[in-house]
Amino acid sequence: MKWQERYADKLAAAEAAVRKVRPGDRVFIGSACGEPQALVRALCSAGAGLSDTELIHVLTLGVAPYTDPRYAANFRANAFFIGNSVRDAVNDARADYTPLFLSQVPALFHSRRIEIDVALIMVSPPDEHGFCSLGVSVDITKAATETARIVAAQVNPRMPRTLGDCFVHVDQITHLVEADEPLLEWPVTDEPDEVTQRIAAHIARLVPDGATLQLGIGRIPDAVLSLLTGENDLGIHTEMLSDGVMKLARAGVITGRRKSLHRGKIVASFAAGSAALYEFLDNNPQIEMHPSEYTNDPFVISRHDGMVAINAALEIDLTGQVCADSIGARFFSGIGGHADFIRGAALAKYGKPIIALPSIAETPQGIRSRITPVLQEGAGVVTTRGDCHYVVTEFGVAYLHGRNLRERAMSLISIAHPDFRSELLHAAKRRRIVYANQILPAPMRAYPAEYELSTTLNDGTPVFLRPIRPDDEALIKDMFYSFSEQTIYYRFHHTVKAMPHAKLQIFCNVDYESEMAIVAVVGEGENEQIIAVARFMTDPARQSAELAFVVRDDWQRKGLGTLLHNQLVRIAYGKGIRRYTADVLVENIGMLKIFHRCGLNIETSTEGDTVHIVMTQPDSARNAVHG
Repeated sequence: MKWQERYADKLAAAEAAVRKVRPGDRVFIGSACGEPQALVRALCSAGAGLSDTELIHVLTLGVAPYTDPRYAANFRANAFFIGNSVRDAVNDARADYTPLFLSQVPALFHSRRIEIDVALIMVSPPDEHGFCSLGVSVDITKAATETARIVAAQVNPRMPRTLGDCFVHVDQITHLVEADEPLLEWPVTDEPDEVTQRIAAHIARLVPDGATLQLGIGRIPDAVLSLLTGENDLGIHTEMLSDGVMKLARAGVITGRRKSLHRGKIVASFAAGSAALYEFLDNNPQIEMHPSEYTNDPFVISRHDGMVAINAALEIDLTGQVCADSIGARFFSGIGGHADFIRGAALAKYGKPIIALPSIAETPQGIRSRITPVLQEGAGVVTTRGDCHYVVTEFGVAYLHGRNLRERAMSLISIAHPDFRSELLHAAKRRRIVYANQILPAPMRAYPAEYELSTTLNDGTPVFLRPIRPDDEALIKDMFYSFSEQTIYYRFHHTVKAMPHAKLQIFCNVDYESEMAIVAVVGEGENEQIIAVARFMTDPARQSAELAFVVRDDWQRKGLGTLLHNQLVRIAYGKGIRRYTADVLVENIGMLKIFHRCGLNIETSTEGDTVHIVMTQPDSARNAVHG
């Protein structure tokens, strides 16, 4: 018989196909937007004749009537990832949750530790060779299909024929149910809120040209993608594929030309988005869909040079423990691919594992900080302290890997919501993980991210200028002890032999209003270095600002002093300050040149070995200095 004839012999109505399910069976249901809704509806209609039937699934987006209490004797759901439709049932003990790395689920099916009796899946119509595509839902569906005793497939002409390791032959399917219905769609947010935009902006700065991206579920990933239109040759190796990826691929930003594995290909495990995304996936040779045991394998992920993994979290404590699947004892989502990609990106050459979360959460009890002294009772640790690298909120980026508990706590406090920073610092002191005399300024305003500036030096070296933060203490200390005696003398006008914590924390804590300090940073993460600091202090009337600069010896004479000077003056000008002063030693020729070439009106007077400089802002220089 030709496969077309065998196909015809296997055609059945949905009701007839699900009659093969017996009491006590374990039934797998296809995932996310690939959920076979016609089969699920038929299964529930037949529920009265079933008992003790376990329903296995990952993420359900569509119909899930089997969680209704009236089916308690017939069905019990078991979720590897908790979606909205089963969340209440799991937390009311009417359904189960199995916490497991998604990369490891298929092995449970193949080993028969979790034996699938019946798999309900959705496929595309067969091609000329009799192969159906699993389309938007390959993930663990392929393993369930390969190991199930009975496979019932909803053949939906709207399912895109995706390419890759995602095909099932007609001969592998027991019953074929032809049912044409729209695929489930994942909501697309075109205009993210301000907090999401700020988080996305911080993350986008961490994504270099040629990086390979993994993006988790939520609003933040698509917001990040929308900010990457200026990047070049990005690649994708991810669990979930979204509309944001489609838009960048069409714009030529995502090419995969610099991927170290699957060059030129967008690799994913499942897709969730709009009907336009599904049309984009159909028969597209740029797209390869693979099972979770491959896409989520940390060793496969680690083979991608420049892997950037972006995953959301619900809560993180001051030591770097990340909770991503529960809110306290209430289960919310699941482990999914979170840990797989965080670990894989950490192992990759030039990899960046990123945890993203808003700084606060709204609860029935009021606003609470997502950065907490300790995790809530019952919270689960998905990313351990040892796996945590980058943490991003709307207030900035904290890099934790290789940092001690004190440094971690201070970094996380610096990106917490200002309303909670003092409370977090006091809690850190009670836990004895920071200095007992550690200070934190009153939060007159949030960290001023608007003063961040990515620029280049005269020789083309990229440098990042940003306001100083309390957690910069270790980097400032390293910079100080790299100074020559001359540089120290030029900066402080006397010999300084030591820079202990008591002094350092004063330098690193500014209120961003009466005092501002800008640091010049090169490198990222574990390679981050502060190479210069510029600061101003205003007079009590806020009419004048005193300026001071210091540049590390090996970075002098590269134009850095001029960049810092111009940035400080821009900030001061924005605060209504038009007069600037500085005291410079007469032998500090380099600094004197910076001031004399700054374009401001300048007056000097010399007393002993010190030149007192007064600079005022002429109207004619406004555009030159502040443009």
